[in-house]
Amino acid sequence: MGVALIDRPTATFAFKVIVFSMCIGALTPLVFAHGYERPVDAVVGSMTGFLIGAGCVTVELAFLSNQSIRWLRKTPLIAIIGVRTVTYSLIIVIGIIGPAYVLLDQKIWQESEFAFNFALSAAIATAISTSVELLRLLGREATLAIFTGQYRRPRLENRIVLFADLVGSTALAERLGELKFHEFLSDVSYDLSRPIESNGGEVHRYVGDAVIVTWPAANASSYERSVACASQMPRALESKIEDYVTRYGQEARIRVALHCGPVAAGEIGTWKKEIALLGDTMNTAARIESAARDFGVEVVISDAVREQLSDEASKMLSQLPDYSARGKTDQLALWTISE
Repeated sequence: MGVALIDRPTATFAFKVIVFSMCIGALTPLVFAHGYERPVDAVVGSMTGFLIGAGCVTVELAFLSNQSIRWLRKTPLIAIIGVRTVTYSLIIVIGIIGPAYVLLDQKIWQESEFAFNFALSAAIATAISTSVELLRLLGREATLAIFTGQYRRPRLENRIVLFADLVGSTALAERLGELKFHEFLSDVSYDLSRPIESNGGEVHRYVGDAVIVTWPAANASSYERSVACASQMPRALESKIEDYVTRYGQEARIRVALHCGPVAAGEIGTWKKEIALLGDTMNTAARIESAARDFGVEVVISDAVREQLSDEASKMLSQLPDYSARGKTDQLALWTISE
């Protein structure tokens, strides 16, 4: 994902970061210097914020968070944190020095406070880098929930749940071997991340060769976004058929199941915590994934999800025969996406 090819949500995020950084830069002299000595101080602060915000977000999107760079995905975490710390520190220092020198002919690097400011910049960069990697390692939902204590006690939530399972994984694992198959799954998870992120999904967890994605059911737009995600995920892998065949001798295909309903959400574990989602909704979503295999379709959507869609979105669905899922007394009304 190069900077010129970022999607709209990412571009919006980058814009917000830059604007926020400019505002902070413009207000810094007012807060720490107890007022502006001259009008140009606000301009210098704003330019400093722009350079720092634009520099950091550009480096992050073009390189440090660019998971399309395969070797970067295999780089040790400590190395990524180190590179990010050094890079951010340099950007921050350049942002502090540049505008003041150009507009005010002020040589900040010669001032006694410069060493302290540089050390502070490095500390801030390290904190940001560690936070970024922690969010990426645990996931946004789990990280925030663990720190806020939101799920210390189990609570009922309405969620939209998507199960995506790799087709033919057992035979593929035997043919490729453990290490090559792990690399295969890593590529699949990367290619599926784009439709998940662009449609606002949150990866709950990876279970072997399957991924579980959720959306808050309270948000009405989440239903159509989840259906869009389910539709786009197989297409994302189809667009990379040649890459998979060249690298692994086989294309990657998935089956997707989409359901919604109440789940019990809460922390599980002591030394290693995670947010567990339990209940009939999760079990049903897993069961109807088997219907995709039985009916020979890529995507299966429960009637509970279809009922929440707009009339326009519902027109894109075709009804499947009622399905008797293992462990369910009543047959399930299921739908798939029309070709």
